[in-house]
Amino acid sequence: MESLYDLKYEILNLKNLDVAFWIQKETWPDDPDYDDLYDKAIHTEKDNCFFLIYDKDILIGITGVDVYEAYPDTIWLDWFTILPEHRRKGYGKKVLLDTISYCKKLGNYDYFRVDTTYYENRPAIILYDKIMPLKEDYIAEDTEDYKNYFIIYSYGLNGKLEPWNNKYLGLRSYCDKCNERNKE
Repeated sequence: MESLYDLKYEILNLKNLDVAFWIQKETWPDDPDYDDLYDKAIHTEKDNCFFLIYDKDILIGITGVDVYEAYPDTIWLDWFTILPEHRRKGYGKKVLLDTISYCKKLGNYDYFRVDTTYYENRPAIILYDKIMPLKEDYIAEDTEDYKNYFIIYSYGLNGKLEPWNNKYLGLRSYCDKCNERNKE
């Protein structure tokens, strides 16, 4: 992955897998997913990959992309974070724009999307609100006794932009699996 801003992007592999997992645990202590990282380290595809991000030799974060086979027109942001000590320096915006640029160059997708959980003053939400032109509440998996707080952000990669329109993603089952892992 090339950088628009002189950052270095190192593809995830078995040699740097533990570093990526450490970043996940640092930034998402309730939601690290070693199995997903391992899978990306051994089955890297251009549309299913993960990058460690460096500014010169300083590790600043991670980014990645993934696809849902059921939605072939869309590529998704996957595991995006800047380490806390490097936030509020412009890296998040640079990395998100680099990731979007990477996805445009792939030429296979109409939309770049992000699914994220909402909580007040979350830094990523503030960034997505600035960069991603379309924001939708995701309620497909809500029930009477369980409310999800997911948001879908969308960006048109080829000039057109259509809403996600609440298509099913299976986010709740993914979160339930993470919660079960954390109880162990």
